Amino acid sequence: MPEKILYLIDGSAYIYRAYHAIRGGLSNSKGIPTNAAFGYTKMLIKLMEEKKPEYMAVLFDMKGPTFRHEIYEAYKANRPPMPDDLAVQIPYIKDITRGFNLPLLEIQGYEADDLIGTLAKQGEKAGFSVVMVTGDKDFLQLVTENITIWDPMKDTVNNVSTIRENFGVEPEQMIDVMGFSGDTSDNIPGIPGIGPKTALNLIKTFGTMDKVYEQIDNIKNKKQREKLLDHKDQAFLSRRLVAIKTDAPASFEPERFKFKEPDSKILSPIFKELEFRQLQKDYQADSDRSNKDYQGIYDLKTLAALVKNLEAAGIFALDTETTSPDPMKAGLVGLSFSLEPDKAFYIPCGHDYIGAPKQLKTDEILTALKPLLENPGIKKVGQNIKYDWIVLQRNGVMLDGVIFDTMVASYLIDPTKRAHSLDRIAADFLDYKTISFEDVAGKGKSMIGFNQVLVEKAVPYACEDADITFMVYRILKEKLEQTGLTELMEKVELPLIPVLKDMEMTGICVDEQRLRSLSKSFEHQLEQVEKEIYSIAGQEFNIKSSQQLGFILFEKLNLPVQKKTKKKTGYSTDVDVLTTLAQTHELPALILRHRTLAKLKSTYTDALLDIIHPETGRVHTSYNQTVTATGRLSSSDPNLQNIPIRTEEGLEIRKAFIPRKGWTLVSADYSQIELRLLAHYSNDEILIKAFIDGEDIHTRTAAEVFQVFPQMITSELRRQAKAINFGIIYGMGAFKLANELGISRKMAQTYINNYFNRYKGVKLFIDKTIENAEKTLKTSTLLGRIRLLPEINSTNKNIKSAAERTAVNTHIQGTAADLIKLAMIYVDKEIKKRNLKSAMLLSVHDELVFEVPDNEIETIKTLVKDIMENIWDDLRVPLLVNVDTGKNWAEAH
Repeated sequence: MPEKILYLIDGSAYIYRAYHAIRGGLSNSKGIPTNAAFGYTKMLIKLMEEKKPEYMAVLFDMKGPTFRHEIYEAYKANRPPMPDDLAVQIPYIKDITRGFNLPLLEIQGYEADDLIGTLAKQGEKAGFSVVMVTGDKDFLQLVTENITIWDPMKDTVNNVSTIRENFGVEPEQMIDVMGFSGDTSDNIPGIPGIGPKTALNLIKTFGTMDKVYEQIDNIKNKKQREKLLDHKDQAFLSRRLVAIKTDAPASFEPERFKFKEPDSKILSPIFKELEFRQLQKDYQADSDRSNKDYQGIYDLKTLAALVKNLEAAGIFALDTETTSPDPMKAGLVGLSFSLEPDKAFYIPCGHDYIGAPKQLKTDEILTALKPLLENPGIKKVGQNIKYDWIVLQRNGVMLDGVIFDTMVASYLIDPTKRAHSLDRIAADFLDYKTISFEDVAGKGKSMIGFNQVLVEKAVPYACEDADITFMVYRILKEKLEQTGLTELMEKVELPLIPVLKDMEMTGICVDEQRLRSLSKSFEHQLEQVEKEIYSIAGQEFNIKSSQQLGFILFEKLNLPVQKKTKKKTGYSTDVDVLTTLAQTHELPALILRHRTLAKLKSTYTDALLDIIHPETGRVHTSYNQTVTATGRLSSSDPNLQNIPIRTEEGLEIRKAFIPRKGWTLVSADYSQIELRLLAHYSNDEILIKAFIDGEDIHTRTAAEVFQVFPQMITSELRRQAKAINFGIIYGMGAFKLANELGISRKMAQTYINNYFNRYKGVKLFIDKTIENAEKTLKTSTLLGRIRLLPEINSTNKNIKSAAERTAVNTHIQGTAADLIKLAMIYVDKEIKKRNLKSAMLLSVHDELVFEVPDNEIETIKTLVKDIMENIWDDLRVPLLVNVDTGKNWAEAH
C-alpha cells in the first residue's frame, strides 16, 4: 500500500514570505495591492504541482492575543503591526485558499504553529507521514521519523538525520535550546548573553534544561553559570513560550483533508478582480456553449441567405482563418461572421486534408461577399482587423465600413495589459473561456496548419471568434465612452488602421548585396573582437554564457561584483553591469561591442535577407498599435525601432533600406518634439521664448544651468545640457544623471536644482502632474489617451518613483505619439486626395519615411512638412519638422 502523506502548510508564514518575495507596488488597476496574494497563490500551485499531495491543509494565525500572551504579556511585543498593504490582501488570500478547495483552519487563541503541531501528531498517530511546509526553525522540535519539514523557498528538507547532523541534538531537544537562546523576533527573552551556539553546547553536554540546572556546579565558566542562575525562571518561561502545542482544539479528519480539484467558479472571479491574467485563464471554468448556434456553410444558396441577413443587419463581426500569422503570406482557409450574440457562421474554403468535406471555392465565396464587404454603409467589427483587411485585399476584396476593432479598444482602456488577444478580452469582459487555437490545431511540433484542422472542429472555433468579437464590441464601445476615449478611438486609432495596412502591404526595398557584404563585415569584426576578448581573458570561453563570463570577470580578473542574478545564484553580467565595469577595464567594453555586433548581425543583416517577400521582393514590417504603454507604434519582423541611430553600424544598416529604382526616399522628422511639448505643458516662459525665437534649446539650457553666456557654451557643455533636458522629461534623478555625464552625484544634483530654479514652470508642471495622478490613479495625453497608475501611491519608494516618472512622461511621449499618428492619417488622406503616386513606408519614433517619384519630391516635402508642423492648433510653441531626401534611409534621415 502506498505511503499516505499529509501536507500541513504554515499559511501565515507563506503570506509574509510571499509579501517580501514579490515586489511591493504590485496592484490591480483599482490600486488594490496584490503582491502577497500573487506570491501566495504561486507557492500553493508550486506545492500542488511538484508534490501532488493527496492530503493537505492550510493553517493561519488569528488576529488577537493567544495563550502565550497570558503567560507572558510582552510576547511578540516588538513586532510591528501587519503592513496595511498586506492586511488588505488577507481576505483575498483566504478566499483563494478556499477556491483551491483546501481546508483552512484558524482558532482563536492559538497560532498556526500549534494547529500544525496538533494535526501533525494526530496525522502521525493515524498512520500518515506528515510534511510541515514552512521555513520556521521553531518546527524542528516536532520532527520525528514520520514528521518532516519542507521549506519550499529553499527546497530543503529537515528530518531527524539532518537535525542530528546540523545541530548535534535530537529534535525534541531544540525546545530547550531555544529556551536558553530565546527568540528576538517573537520577543522571547531567553537568557541574556546565551546565544544559539552556547545554548546548543549546553544541551549537547547536559541533555536537557532541567539537567543543566541539576548539574549547574559542573559549569566551569563563572559568568555563564551566574547568568543561568540569575535568569533561571526566564529560561523556563522561554521554553514554555517556544514549545509548540500538540493538544490544541483541532482534529485531523482524513476525508476533510483529502485533496479536491480547485473550484474555478471561485478562483476565476478572484483572479479576474486581482487582474492575475494568466491565472484567471488557467483556472477559468469551461464555458457553457449549449446556447450557441454555430453553423458551417457549404453551398451557395445558404451563403446567399447569409449575405442577405448580413446586409439587413447593417452591422456584423467578421474574422478570417488562414494558413499563416503573416497576412502577407497567409492563404485563406475560411471566413466567419456574427450579426447577433450567440450566433455565428463559418464558410470553409481551404481545408485540404484527406477526407475533408466538399467546400465552396474561394472565388465563389468572395464573389458573393465582395459587394457586402466593400459597402461602406454596412458596418464591420473585427479583432485585429488590420490582419483580415490585408488578407482580403490580397484576395481582391477592398474592405470598407470598418467601425471598430476590439483589440485596439481593449488596449485604449488599459494599455498596461500584456495582451489584448480575443481569449484575454473574453475572459476580462465576458468571463468566458474561448476555444484556443491549440485546442483545434495542437501545439509545439505536433501543431498543424488551420487548413489541416477538421472542419467539424473549425466551425465552432471560427464561429466563436466572430461571435465573441461581436459580443464584446458593445461592451468595449460603452467603456470607451465611459472613460472619454471614444474620440481618440474614432479620430486617431481607427483611421490609422488602413494607413498602417497600406504601409505594411507596400513594404520597402532592401539592398541585398549591401546586406550580405555587411553581414560578412560584422562576422569579421566579431572574430576580431573574440580574439581580443580571449587574449585579455587569458583563455577561450563561451562569451554568450553568463556563468562563464561571470567567472572570467569576477573570479579570474577579480573585477568588483556589481550585483547577483535574480535568483542570487550567480554573477549578473547584464548591460548595466558591463557598462559600469567598462569604465575601468577594457574586457567589459569588448563584451558589449561583441553583443552589439552579434545582435545587429542576427536581427538585421541576416534576418532581413530571410524575410524578403518572394512575390514583392520587399520587406514588410508589421506595425503594432497595442504593444507600447505610451501609445507609440512598435514594429516587428523586422523591428525598425531598435536600429541604432547614432552608431556607424546602425548607419550602415539604414543604408540598406532603399527606394524602388528611379525613386527617392523622403524623411520627415520632428525636431525635439518632446521638449517642445514640455514647453507647452509647463507654460514655462524661458522655454517658450527659446523655441519661439528659434534658439538652440540645449545651448539655452546650458546657459541657464551652468550660468554662463550662450556664446561661451562649448560642445561638451551643450552635450551635458542635452542630457539634462531629456533627463528631466524621463524623470532622471541625480544618480543616473551623474552616471551619464561622468560627474559626481552632488554635482548632478546641483545641475538639476539649477535647472528647476530657472525653469520654474517645468517644476510646477511635474509637481501638479504627480499630484493629480495620486488623486486619480491615472495620467493622460493632450488627445485624451490614458495610462493607469495604480502604483502611484505605493509605499515602496522605487515603485512610486517609477510611477511618478511615467505620469510625467506619458504627457510628453504619449502626446508626441498621438500627434505623429494624427499626422500620418492626414498625410495619407492628402496623398490619396491628390492622386499622388508617393507612398508612406515607415514610421519610426518621430520620423516618417516616404517613397517618392522624382516629379513629386517637392510636393511631398512641402505637403508633409506643412501637415506635421500644423497638426495641432493650440500649442504654445511651434513644431518644427526636418525634411531630407536620399537614395537610402541613412542619406535621407
